[in-house]
Amino acid sequence: MSAALLRRGLELLGQSEVSQSASKQAKPRGSSAKRARKAKATQGRKLRNSAKGKVPKSALAEFQKRECQDHLRANLKFLTATRSTVAEAVTQKILVQNRGRKACDRPVTKTKKKKAEGTVFTEEDFQKFQQEYFGS
Repeated sequence: MSAALLRRGLELLGQSEVSQSASKQAKPRGSSAKRARKAKATQGRKLRNSAKGKVPKSALAEFQKRECQDHLRANLKFLTATRSTVAEAVTQKILVQNRGRKACDRPVTKTKKKKAEGTVFTEEDFQKFQQEYFGS
């Protein structure tokens, strides 16, 4: 938290304490209206000193707004309440219906692997060819 934000939060807390103590004390009649107007004007100038005329917020309120909330219980309650059991045959029909006509949507079909074919030539045939071709 920056020092400026901390100062502003303390100023806001200080203003709320001052306003509470001022309301408890008896106010003298007379020029109190002028003082109140002047105090509001200076307070307005102080608040306007922030970036682009925005009123600074309480640091405590900002912290509470950004505080991490745990939604686990609510989510579990929702998920267990909406659970419905559907027959396996029905779900398979839905899955088959939702499959598209593209090849990537079709299930993989198992193909039988062919046995590796042996060579027709023997080792003697290779040696005979080598002697005739290379002459060694």
